[in-house]
Amino acid sequence: MKAMMYEGPKQLKITEVPALAMGEEEIRLKSLYSGVSHGTEMNVYRGLAPFFRKKQDPETRLFVPAADNEVWEYPVKSCAPGVWYMGYASVGEVIETGCRVTGIKKGDIVACSAPHQEENVICARDAVLLPDTIPAEKGILFTNLITAYNGIMDTHIHLGEVVVVSGLGVIGQLLVQMAKMSGAWKVYGVDVLEKRRNAALENGCDEVFDPASCDVAMEIRMRTGKRGADKVIEASGNGKALNEAIRIAAPETCVTALAWYQGALSSVDLSEEFHHNRIGIKQSQTGAMDPAFSNLWDYRRRVDTCIHILEKLKTDNLFTEFEYDEIQKAYQMIDEEPGKIIQAVITYGGTR
Repeated sequence: MKAMMYEGPKQLKITEVPALAMGEEEIRLKSLYSGVSHGTEMNVYRGLAPFFRKKQDPETRLFVPAADNEVWEYPVKSCAPGVWYMGYASVGEVIETGCRVTGIKKGDIVACSAPHQEENVICARDAVLLPDTIPAEKGILFTNLITAYNGIMDTHIHLGEVVVVSGLGVIGQLLVQMAKMSGAWKVYGVDVLEKRRNAALENGCDEVFDPASCDVAMEIRMRTGKRGADKVIEASGNGKALNEAIRIAAPETCVTALAWYQGALSSVDLSEEFHHNRIGIKQSQTGAMDPAFSNLWDYRRRVDTCIHILEKLKTDNLFTEFEYDEIQKAYQMIDEEPGKIIQAVITYGGTR
């Protein structure tokens, strides 16, 4: 089967590998679509992820110096054990089931966290069965939707509030729509890319701003009686955008940072609005959620909820398709021409 391989930063190719072994509680999937992450996967593609230099200690959860055999190193294949960073938003058709698998059968269409390759073998309990009401291609958004949903839950949006979403990539497009679902009175979007701003308007944003052409914090003050935004979600992963999110937020509020920032953020100034307006920063990501209500919202409940939300979301203006053999072209476009694309979708022969 075909799989993906990194030979170095930005050096990506397709290679042939043996078929994957399958266990009694696993299923084999023929890939139909997979979505390229424009955030996490780009950090890996560019060689910027901290795991290339350090390791995270599982007990202290601190990043510490690592031996040569403890860091990510090249070459690396998408099918290698433990590789989660070469694609994690996949939709496939079940073509084989282990003898102890129940509740899933051949022919079912499932979403899962799996790499960009022709076939995947996953534990059956990790598969999310897609109903007929959700097109298979739309299912590639499920993993990002779980992340965005955690961000919405961590932000605690109240009825009638003003919400600003900074970063209108695919996560931002989902956030805009879910902020409206959560009762926001106004949702404003911020992004330097015109294609993203236009899509956000189509997807429910009340107004969008280009931070390169205006003082967004002042524009929000003018629309909120000089108060500022009740809630700000920063989803771009850009240090300058995080600094602007701090400026946009009303005093005594909290910015939700729903992004994986890379390196030291020299553009974040903590001496001005952060300090004098007492702004908090809450990190949000897919792996955990607010302990205040996590006992009620286990992963299974979030999955069921996000399936219902996915049915309602507008996504037809987000996708740009690439054949699997053109995957290097997809990554290169995201890296070098991000203004042309919101969500790269990899298609495989025989998609439906």
